[in-house]
Amino acid sequence: MPRWKTTKNILTDFGEYFDDNWMNYDRIFQYAPPVIPWTAPRPMQIEDVDLWEVIAETSGPTGVYAAYMPYGELYIVTDRHSIKAEFSGWNANNRLERFLKASNISYPKGENKPHV
Repeated sequence: MPRWKTTKNILTDFGEYFDDNWMNYDRIFQYAPPVIPWTAPRPMQIEDVDLWEVIAETSGPTGVYAAYMPYGELYIVTDRHSIKAEFSGWNANNRLERFLKASNISYPKGENKPHV
């Protein structure tokens, strides 16, 4: 099940954004926040994002998040609730994957398993 967080949830209060009625829906697209693409002429910045999709979180310090509202190529990696890395623009997902692999952080695609 997809999860979403605000920047404040990620960095400060550790909560989650959700619809109280999500169990009343049959499909994810019925309760997911609307997808509003980033259309500004400048690159998206963290301050522009109202809602992040949770890509991965460990039971401790690390989280990987993608800009969801507005929707665009911006990813952040957090460590102990502070931003450790940011990837935006063209090829951002590939750069994110390389960073996660080099940092031994699991990535849900299955290709990036930590070296133990």
